[in-house]
Amino acid sequence: MFEAHPSSEDFNDFLINASRPANSMRNARVIRHLLGGCSECRDRLADAGWSESRLSRLFQPVPETSSQDEAASSTMAVNGHDYGRAFAVAERAVSAFLAPEQSSDEIPVDELMATLSELSARHQSERVKSDPRYATPPMVRAMIERSHSVRFRDAEQMLRYAQLAKLAVEDCSASLAGGEMKLADLRTRAWGQFGNALRVSSRIHEAEEALKTAQSYRRQGTGDPVLRAWLLERTSALAAFQNRFGEAIEMCEEAGQVYQELGQTHLFAFTLVQKATALIYSGETESALRTLLRAIPLIDHEEDPHLLLAACYNLVRCYIDLDQPDQALTLYAEIRELFQEFNDPLITLKLIWQEGRLLRDLGHLRAAEAALLQARKGYLERNISYEVAVVSLDLAAVYVKLGLTDEVKKTVLSAVPIFHALRVKLDTLAALLQLQRVADQEQQALELIRTLHSRIEALPRKPVG
Repeated sequence: MFEAHPSSEDFNDFLINASRPANSMRNARVIRHLLGGCSECRDRLADAGWSESRLSRLFQPVPETSSQDEAASSTMAVNGHDYGRAFAVAERAVSAFLAPEQSSDEIPVDELMATLSELSARHQSERVKSDPRYATPPMVRAMIERSHSVRFRDAEQMLRYAQLAKLAVEDCSASLAGGEMKLADLRTRAWGQFGNALRVSSRIHEAEEALKTAQSYRRQGTGDPVLRAWLLERTSALAAFQNRFGEAIEMCEEAGQVYQELGQTHLFAFTLVQKATALIYSGETESALRTLLRAIPLIDHEEDPHLLLAACYNLVRCYIDLDQPDQALTLYAEIRELFQEFNDPLITLKLIWQEGRLLRDLGHLRAAEAALLQARKGYLERNISYEVAVVSLDLAAVYVKLGLTDEVKKTVLSAVPIFHALRVKLDTLAALLQLQRVADQEQQALELIRTLHSRIEALPRKPVG
């Protein structure tokens, strides 16, 4: 909602450009405000020269006894603009947004989810198809939430529950959802989560198609601005994964603007952290640092401790990349207790990896070696090739600094199939092999490792095999 009242620009876009899809979010907020019969806005418009009859047409809702077409035609165009049609379209969207779902108090969500979790993947799909209780909005939302909740622990389970949500929502009726537009919103959520889960599983082409489907459903829905921002977040994450960092940053900013306008401070902080991540990978570390410092005070730790962890992790990385290891260490020491709250394996691996990099830059090379070996082993076991490749380069840098030429060569040799799996260009593979030849020349070897880092970080992440 507006913090105070719509601006003149808001009214102008609502009345003149209401049919433009880009203005649907603003139009929905204007219509809600006007339906409240705001006397202050009425006075402002009167001062601007609006006639009493024109104001009456704007501030009075379409009578329930009139059809939408009658309502549109009964409100005559003023100065060439069909305000009645714009108003009717916006009111219809708001009415759909506010429409209640059919009562589902009798659906035992927790019980049904517990039953589902005990079944094999094949039997889960069969149960969702055969039991109509799963094809209801509460169950679809529960499956989406379960998919989201395991994103750091189990990518396969994340994808499976997203698939189940997508399966269930296709059998959900409009009457249960509260109307066709509310059903389209629910399908947007299910397909959006499915697309995000596909991205996490590195199934990039399928993720693109799923998110396009989600966007198509969103256009058929109520125009809920929060849903639009939510989908922008997931589309931004895919764009960053594909190294389209400029697009990712723009989408984060667009989603963030929605959350700011709606007073959703924590969700706005999420978009800032996501934007900072894209800035880091695009090489704009100083901008990322400023963005994170802006985001952290806005994060609700109780609501989303993972977000605070991600922000702090990236802040430490910024200091490392900016060659400020002392500041990175000070921050790491302050937030170490926060890190220990989590037992998600992928989070643990990221923290071990970061600790290894930090120890390396501070000169504690043997301790760095142990941490990086542990991180590389964990990523290898999970077939996460991108991380294996980058950790291998970090480990090679440690061995170069220790003067352990044979260990550098062994690390490079073990990394060759990983680089192949990433489908790197021939010049990148040649640079990796060259590292073996210059392993005993510290300055040249470290410069080559930095070059390889920049090339690997420009690649989409894919699983081994």
